[in-house]
Amino acid sequence: MVSAGIAAPILTYLIRPLFGGPPRKAWVRIGKLEELPLNVPQRLAAARRVVEGWETVDSQVTAWVARLPDKIYVFDPHCTHLGCAYRWNQQSKEFVCPCHSGVFSLTGKVLSGPPPRPLDTYAYEVRDGFLYVDPVPIRHPAGGSS
Repeated sequence: MVSAGIAAPILTYLIRPLFGGPPRKAWVRIGKLEELPLNVPQRLAAARRVVEGWETVDSQVTAWVARLPDKIYVFDPHCTHLGCAYRWNQQSKEFVCPCHSGVFSLTGKVLSGPPPRPLDTYAYEVRDGFLYVDPVPIRHPAGGSS
């Protein structure tokens, strides 16, 4: 009887993920769409609080958002070479990673340098005029477009 009382929580812990369904997206409201200028990427950040059981984790979600007339790109803020932070160079109109001279286009394509693939993106939704992101990077294959 005692061993059943010990085994039940362990089995529940191990079996529950099999029946839980797909993981839910953790949408974070990152900005107001109408405040984003066209063709000028903005680095946006938002606070996020995740509560799992008795643990609460506060973190910050950061993304580069490029609003074009016909599409929105939401990029993970890390270079695909070694994970360094990159920046937008308004003069050359390119994303530049200063660590190893990686250069990306406005749409995230590799233009030069050692990055092996385009910038990773985040899934996004627009709801009631606000931009929401799911901050889980989506990898794109080398030579592919973002």
